Amino acid sequence: MKSATPILAQALLAASTTAFTACPASSSRAAQPQRTRPLHATLTADELNSMSRSEQLKVLGVEESKLALGIDPDEVLEFVGTRDDLVTKFTADIADLSSTDVEKEVDKFLMDGEMLDMYIKYNQRIAEDPSWKPEYAEQGGGSWTETAGTLVTAGIYLVGGILLKDAFDAWRNGGGGGEEVAAVAAAVDAAGSGGAL
Repeated sequence: MKSATPILAQALLAASTTAFTACPASSSRAAQPQRTRPLHATLTADELNSMSRSEQLKVLGVEESKLALGIDPDEVLEFVGTRDDLVTKFTADIADLSSTDVEKEVDKFLMDGEMLDMYIKYNQRIAEDPSWKPEYAEQGGGSWTETAGTLVTAGIYLVGGILLKDAFDAWRNGGGGGEEVAAVAAAVDAAGSGGAL
């Protein structure tokens, strides 16, 4: 079975567009968002700053070795939530997974630094501007690629048609055009039987 982590991350991104509102600024950070939905452990930036890393990991619900390198637990708590929050969100988004599969996928997500960082940055962007919507790349690549694809296809059909026409003409004419091949084959046979070229 393929990993469902990319599917789950995409579902998380889609489901979290309205998850934040602005809250008052803290002493060490600029204006920090606060979740509008209650989490199991809703923490303000001041509370996160007063906690040690080990306390933050304990609130998050993971060991330090189970969190991707380069990811701060305070950012995960602030913009994503606790491990239990992720389990709840994954269960709601993908109901087909069993509880053990959901927990495995949550653990994979927490270990995937790129996906977790992207999700944190996405939620930070939403917190800064709640009306922001991601811009997606245009599908299809535009008219130039369509034209090039059409020309390549036409060229393949043209060359294939010419080759088929030549093969058909040679077959219809009784193997015409093969005189040179027959002469070389006769020379090879003669050389093999002791004659010289």
